[in-house]
Amino acid sequence: MGFIVWLLLGAGIIFGTQKGEVILFFNDHRSYYGDLFFRYGTMIGEEIAYVIILLFLFFYRRKAAWLIPITGGIVMLVSKGLKELFQQDRPVAWFKQQDLYELLNTIEGEPLFSGASSFPSGHTMSAFALFGLLALLVSKNKWLGLPILLIAIIVGISRVYLIHHFFIDIYAGSIIGTLLALIIYLFWSKKYDQKMEPQG
Repeated sequence: MGFIVWLLLGAGIIFGTQKGEVILFFNDHRSYYGDLFFRYGTMIGEEIAYVIILLFLFFYRRKAAWLIPITGGIVMLVSKGLKELFQQDRPVAWFKQQDLYELLNTIEGEPLFSGASSFPSGHTMSAFALFGLLALLVSKNKWLGLPILLIAIIVGISRVYLIHHFFIDIYAGSIIGTLLALIIYLFWSKKYDQKMEPQG
């Protein structure tokens, strides 16, 4: 349910705003604590999150722990392939092309990428794949679903806040990542359930 709300809100933002407008919104509402929050928040879509969740599953659901490095590998391949396919400019390059770069309020010390690798957002795809899979693996604890979703959304929003991606990049990344999580979980669940079936 929470993911559907995210999809609807995201679609509204995409169709209700122009390209780069969400970046400019955050651009006008920067703060020291906002910068700090999103700079750390974006790391949740990186390798450290995989290590933490791998260790968690090793104790909580060991038979599923091996799915974590597999998920990371699949996300990396899919992300790289799609970026090569679409070749969309990063926000910094796009704003320069539109002669709007001077409008950007960049964050000191934050690297800015200018290549043609914006769509989709790899960090967002990673976060939604990883935390989507975690949500499915701990689905008996329904109260965990919303916090897990919010963590993934924070990663996505951080990529826009930090001027690494457009909103459509993170929106697409969230959908692709969630689909990957579902496919991986269903494949594992089918194989695992077959092994658990009584022999007779």
